[in-house]
Parts: sequence; C-alpha cells; structure tokens
Amino acid sequence: MTKYDKSSIQSIFEFALKLAGNSLAEMVSLPEEVTNNRNRGDLGNLIEKYYFEHQPPTNLGPDFPDANLELKTTGLLLNKQGKFRAKERLVLTMINYGVIAEEEWEKSYFLKKCKLMLILFYLYNKALAVHHQKFVLKPLIYRMSDEDALVIQRDWETIRKKVLDGKAHELSEGDTFYLGACRKGSGGENEILQKQPFSIEPAKSRAFSFKQGYVNRLIDRHIAGEATLGITNSISFEEATALRFNPFVGKTVEQISSAVSFHKKGSNQKAFHRLLANRVLAAGSQSVAEVEKAGIEIKTIRLKANGQPRESMSFPRFRTIEILDQEWDESSFAEKLERKFLLVIFQTRKDGVEVLYKVAYWNMPYQDRMEAKRVWEETKRRAAIDAKNLPKATESHVAHVRPKARDGEDKELTPQGEMVVKKCFWLNSGYIAQIVESL
Repeated sequence: MTKYDKSSIQSIFEFALKLAGNSLAEMVSLPEEVTNNRNRGDLGNLIEKYYFEHQPPTNLGPDFPDANLELKTTGLLLNKQGKFRAKERLVLTMINYGVIAEEEWEKSYFLKKCKLMLILFYLYNKALAVHHQKFVLKPLIYRMSDEDALVIQRDWETIRKKVLDGKAHELSEGDTFYLGACRKGSGGENEILQKQPFSIEPAKSRAFSFKQGYVNRLIDRHIAGEATLGITNSISFEEATALRFNPFVGKTVEQISSAVSFHKKGSNQKAFHRLLANRVLAAGSQSVAEVEKAGIEIKTIRLKANGQPRESMSFPRFRTIEILDQEWDESSFAEKLERKFLLVIFQTRKDGVEVLYKVAYWNMPYQDRMEAKRVWEETKRRAAIDAKNLPKATESHVAHVRPKARDGEDKELTPQGEMVVKKCFWLNSGYIAQIVESL
C-alpha cells in the first residue's frame, strides 16, 4: 500500500506532518551504515531516501516532479528569548554559470525548482547524530509570494548579470537582498574552481540560497504573521527604503528622535544612532521584515563638519587562537564583508548640530574584499608569531586590526601564552570616506 501520493502536495504534506516531534531514527528502521555514521551525512537526503522512500530526478527540476514540489530540510537553533532562529542560510540549488547565462527568469531552472517547496525544520543539536535530530514546527509549504518574487527576481537577475559580464568570480552575497550566491566549494588552495562562459578567470562554486534573515522571517511568518515594508512591482527595495528616510534627510538628530518617539537614554548610550536609524526604517516599530529577511546590516557613519568620518568601522571581535585554524572563506570577517549594508550617514554641521546626511545600500567591491582578505591572512600569519604585532591602518587602504574591548580587563589568551586586550578588524576611516563620497 502506498504511504502517500507523490503527485499530491496535500498527501506529501500530510505524510511529512508525521515527522513533527520525532527524529528520522524514531520513524523508520535505518541500515547500519547510516546509524554507525554518527554526525556525517545530509539529513535531507536521508529523509528523502528512507522516510519518503523516494529517489529525486537527476535533472534540474523539483524533487517531486509530479507535484512540482521541492523538498528542503533546515536546522533551527533556540535563542535566549525562546525563539526559533535559522542555524544558517537555506541552500537551494547549485548555480551553473553556463546555464544561467542562457536563461530568462520566467523559464529559469531556479524558479522551476524553488517556487514551491516543502520545508522541514529540525532543532539542531551538535551532540546528536543527524538521524537523531528532532523535527520541530509543522512542515511549511513555501509558495513564493508576489511580493517576495519581485525582490528574488531582481536578485537572480543581478547574479545573472555578473555572469554575463564575466564576473562570476566576483560574486558576493552582498550583491543581493533575499537570494544569495553562497560559496559551496571546499575552500582553501585545493578547491576545484569552475569555468565561467565570459571570462577565462575561474570562479568559486556557488549555490542559490535564501539568506539566513529571510529564513528567520519565514519561520516568524509561519508561526505568527508580520508586517511588510511595502515593496511593489513599481517600488524597488531601495526605493521603499528611501521613502522611509527621505522625510528625515537634513533633519537634526533631536528632530528625528521626537518624530519617531525614540530618545537617547543617556549621553553614553551605545549604538543610539543605529537604533534610531532602525526605528525610522521600521516606521516606529522595532524591526522591518524585508531588511531582516535580506540579512542586511545597518551601519551608521558619523561625519565631522569637514566631511571626514569620526572613526573607523568596527566588526565583531575575534580570538587570535581561533583564527590560526581558520581559512578566509570560513571566517566571520569574510562572511560579514559579503553582506549588503544599509549605510545611514550623519554629519555634524558647522554649528555643532548633527543631522541625517545620506542613506544608501552598499556592498564591498570585489577588489576591496581581496584586499581585506590579504589583511586577514597577514593577521593570521603574524598571530602565530606575535599576536601583539598585527596589521595597522597604515599597511592597507581598506582594513586593519586594533583593540575593541569593554575595558582594559577584557582580554584574551594569545598563541604565545600572553593576555592581551581583545581585538577586531576595522575598515579604515579613510576607506569609509571613499565609500561616502561614492554614494
């Protein structure tokens, strides 16, 4: 007797529903080669093979072609507030540089494969083998909404254009909003690079993926529902954002604070300008769905009256002991620099009053990312020798390393066995000035 109808979305969904609250190992008998394999193996493939007893087609179509339904499995984490968050981006399908160059959006293999998906959520537990990971939440039937499709299509076309321009090797997740081109190669010197059709420069293997923020919003919407920014067929992501900020450009910080009812708690409140910018973007609320779905990071830049940045731009702290065992592609600095940023720029007037000067989306150009990579690799090399002697701002036009700690006692242990103040990577103030000028 057939367990479910492979041509029926409802039948496939109802069969998947039985997984909720259980692990794969609790639902089916698995062969020894699986149970003895501990944490190795792709849970999605195991679910498809042993639970659905289904072999997906080898073409570029969806896993269940008779139902036009793709099957995806993704891990969740439980944060301190008790909310489910995506463990990582949701990888969808590999990017074939030769194929995408010949396609149009409406007939693309990506759209055919991913427009309609069944997404299964499991609670990631590092201590458990993949077949013992528990599925939580109900399965989600994901149908690409018209609103999201407007952004995703533009993202897809941005990726395709880079391929057509012979710049597949320059692709970055910061190029796009919801749909990313994430790295899928092994990384390091031994990674096998891919040919691209319009350049002799080899490119890293990449896959289409929904960004982590987008997956988080799918989860939130799946559980509760949410408000939107207002992107339409005639209003792009950038235009919708500008509509929120334009009324405040040229206004003082005090005027903006009064308008959105968000005031500084004290003279030393950290991140006040970023929180204020977020409040403007969210029209007085705490957050805006599209920005979180796109994984966009808001960064504020504060200029002096002469137009020069007041400071460099910091990134999360790193541990020098940990960086020795990393490769660039897996570093948090590399991940951050591939993002798209919303830069909210304030400037102090000659009378000393600070106003909102400019707002724009930005992502780091390829050549500058390669310079940041050089600085990171030099940091790794020097950290193994003397963690107190790391790249300075005078050694690169893009980035450097210097302390970022709560106080003088916020220290870490170096590979040389010394305690030093914690550090992070910074984008140089001169480089920030160039960015502002280019916007």
